[in-house]
Amino acid sequence: MKTALPGAALLAVALAACASTPAAGSTDIADPYEGFNRKMYAFNNGLDKYALDPAATAYKTVTPEFARDRVGDFLSNLRGPVVFANDVLQGEAKRAGTTFARFGINTTIGVLGLWDPASEIGLERHREDFGQTLAVWGVESGPYIVMPVLGPTTPRDLLGFGVDRAIDPLTWVQLDNDSDSDLAIRAGLGIVGALNARVRLEDQINTLNAQPEPYIALRRIYSSSRQAEILNGKVDDEAAYDDLPDFDEFEDYEE
Repeated sequence: MKTALPGAALLAVALAACASTPAAGSTDIADPYEGFNRKMYAFNNGLDKYALDPAATAYKTVTPEFARDRVGDFLSNLRGPVVFANDVLQGEAKRAGTTFARFGINTTIGVLGLWDPASEIGLERHREDFGQTLAVWGVESGPYIVMPVLGPTTPRDLLGFGVDRAIDPLTWVQLDNDSDSDLAIRAGLGIVGALNARVRLEDQINTLNAQPEPYIALRRIYSSSRQAEILNGKVDDEAAYDDLPDFDEFEDYEE
């Protein structure tokens, strides 16, 4: 059975989710547990500063950009079945077809996803998760919560995270017919993915940390980015980042 990703991997995934998606509307999320959340934000920020960032710097030094790009494409392709399942659950037939075709092309022609030829022929990648699916079904997000290691989330997205793990074929497939080897392989994928994401997001994370109130900036971009993902980017761009001055727009990043 697949275990949770290592702490550094989860932190990088959280940073990627919050720092990479185009912002939507100005609605901020309810934050009734701000005292607790600020403590967890400080903990996670320290973990990034003293553990993940130095490790990512070393990884960048020894790994050329070409290799990091291949890692990113490979890990993105592994999420194809989860994205496809959520496309179907949301009734998005066209997007489900795109995901299915992308996975088939990239797994074969792209050599197990190490390359992304599907994008070259116009089949652009997108991300879906069960938290988004619940939102499409009308489930309210609940309050903003910052979890230790996992980062910013909501009760709805926490539930979605668990369901995504359950429906991911990699959760159940035996990779080496040995539980210890399987655990090591999955942990290795998580760690490499975390380091890869942290390298790609270095400028964005530095921009976030340079804000006058980075906690509020992170909360706002988490709320707006999730809304953008739920609506598949169909948002009012003029409303983005209301009341959040001097916040540079982040570039898109896919895992």
